[in-house]
Amino acid sequence: MLFFIDHGTRRVHIAGTTRRPTGPWITQRARNYLMDLGDHAESVKFLIRDRGAYFTDSFDAVFQAIGAHVLPTLPRVPRMNAIAERWIGSCRREAPTAS
Repeated sequence: MLFFIDHGTRRVHIAGTTRRPTGPWITQRARNYLMDLGDHAESVKFLIRDRGAYFTDSFDAVFQAIGAHVLPTLPRVPRMNAIAERWIGSCRREAPTAS
């Protein structure tokens, strides 16, 4: 699942879901997300992302093109992305399990 969180409002924007994310898939969803934001895309100043291999340079370039600073999370620093970690935990606890 690819999602973006506005830290100011803590609003979650689900950009897409797939079992096997790829770099091009993630990059296209980032472009779609910024198009959905429209004029508000310029308000994105920072993007904190994990260090997954599917976050390629082209993904970072999408946000750098609007002037955002892309910050990969540091290894073993879960507090750096605490809001996202809490949201993921909530989703896992509330999602029905497959039998």
